[in-house]
Amino acid sequence: MKNSTRSSARSALRWCLPLLTAAVVAASWSTPVSAADNSVVSSVPAPDGSIDVSPPLISITFAQPVGPSPQVTMTCGDPGVPQALGQPLLLAGQVTVTVELLAVAPKGTCAVSWRVTDTNLQPAGSGSFSFSIANDTVATVPSTSTPATTGPTVVGGVDTSTTVTATTLTPVTGGEAADVDSGGSSSGPLGLFRLISTLGLAMLFGALVVIAVAWPEGVEYILTVRYLRTAWGIATGGTFLFVGALTAQQTGNSLASSLSPTAWADVLDSTSGKAAVMRFVLLLAALYVVIRPERAIDTSTQVFALGPAGLAVATLAFSRDEFGIIEYAAGAVHAVAMAVWLGGLILLTRVVLAGPGDEDLVHGVRGFARISTPALWATVVTGAIMLFRLDRGQLGSSHGLVLIVKTLFVSIMVFVGVAARQFISQRVTRSEVMTAPLATRLRRALGIEALVGIVVLALTAWLLALTPPGLASSGVGDLALQPEHSFSNPTLDTEVRVSFTERVGTNDVRIEVVRPAAGLAGLTVSFLPPAGTSGTGMMIEPIPLAGPGVVVLPKSAGFALDTAGTWTVVVAANSVEIGREEIYVGDLSTLPTSTTVAISG
Repeated sequence: MKNSTRSSARSALRWCLPLLTAAVVAASWSTPVSAADNSVVSSVPAPDGSIDVSPPLISITFAQPVGPSPQVTMTCGDPGVPQALGQPLLLAGQVTVTVELLAVAPKGTCAVSWRVTDTNLQPAGSGSFSFSIANDTVATVPSTSTPATTGPTVVGGVDTSTTVTATTLTPVTGGEAADVDSGGSSSGPLGLFRLISTLGLAMLFGALVVIAVAWPEGVEYILTVRYLRTAWGIATGGTFLFVGALTAQQTGNSLASSLSPTAWADVLDSTSGKAAVMRFVLLLAALYVVIRPERAIDTSTQVFALGPAGLAVATLAFSRDEFGIIEYAAGAVHAVAMAVWLGGLILLTRVVLAGPGDEDLVHGVRGFARISTPALWATVVTGAIMLFRLDRGQLGSSHGLVLIVKTLFVSIMVFVGVAARQFISQRVTRSEVMTAPLATRLRRALGIEALVGIVVLALTAWLLALTPPGLASSGVGDLALQPEHSFSNPTLDTEVRVSFTERVGTNDVRIEVVRPAAGLAGLTVSFLPPAGTSGTGMMIEPIPLAGPGVVVLPKSAGFALDTAGTWTVVVAANSVEIGREEIYVGDLSTLPTSTTVAISG
């Protein structure tokens, strides 16, 4: 019986062992099978293609995301001689690998071999492709060439199939920049929110000044309290939306995601961004007087009551990053005077002249007339200073044309304002109480003046979305840029200048070709991350400049550097490296998720 049992067991083992072996083998192969081998979608140079001279780098785009530490080697000639390559870089999106050639490759056929893993660090295949180099010497710049017909593509961000078209790129010939709509993709909402914010600020601060200087009885009216709270709500809400739109413009993110205050750190690397955030904080502090308006007339609390709103108005002067001390000073006076004049007008039409009343209403109108006249002229004079500084008499630009329309409305505003002050001087000074007919006539006249003022305010918001010739002549516009870096190749007689924000996060970039006069092709600017970091390399290509000219790439396009440290900037054209420079990038903000950006020329 025991022998029979042992025989049956041995028989079962003979059948089970092959099955177990097959199962183990299948299990051992299950991971590689599930992680299918990756494949090459495209490369630069192209497989089996031919180029004139040695390329500055090799770029390989795969069908699926690859894991860290891809391996790339290259040999040239017969037999294959290994070429010196830099560290392979995995661009954002994890589908493109670039590797820099450390030396010029010789004439002949070159083979590129690669080996990659998947994102789980499992082997994901290997392969190779070849291309040929026609010339063994440094190429000369051809006399004629057709400029690139497509705009630059910022290689980086998420999957390269995702593109965002940035209409704010300005290609300019002759080194002279055209008008730039600095609003970017958010220019429409940005201008609207700027208008709402500025109008609310003027309503709040102008009313507080009139109450403090000329109409202290106003704090006793419930209508005044409601007005101040409404003005504060408009100013705070408009400023909140404006900061969000400004963040969306500078980072390339959506407006919805940019409304969170945690995302506002990205705008703090610009003067205009700091001013916008500070404006919002000061408006929150202005709640101190909105809750209890009588603090505006109490000498012990007046400074703390008027200060936050006044400083918030002054931050409107810091709307452009390129202003100097003259522009900032004139802009601050302009903003404060405008707020006193326009805000006081709206207070009178909505509160003081809402109906007949006692002599305090007459005193309020007289007091406003005394302070509004110098405020109106201060607004006009400082506006003229800004006109001269920004447009330099060049009124043929888009900025200049809008400015002409604004000047027309300012003239109407001054005419109506002077007529209204004369009426107040002739009629109101002889009145002891505010009668219904007098209130109606004054409300109508001052209402027209206030309406024209709001139109002027809207045109001002429009002007801030355009680059005036005084700034555009340098090709900078509203870009926040560090000093230029020059890249030159004496052999090719080529010089390219590059400047950018040099900050972690989204960057403005300006690229200028100084020479040659013509024949430049395939211009690219690469940003290689600091050695030993996990930074993501970026490349701007192709740049549509065949000769002297300027291309600017604003923050709203989404070009971003994600690591602090010394970056290597490499400029190449005609398949030859023109020059490189190591540039430190400061860690001042957190990088948002960026995307590949297709720039329309």
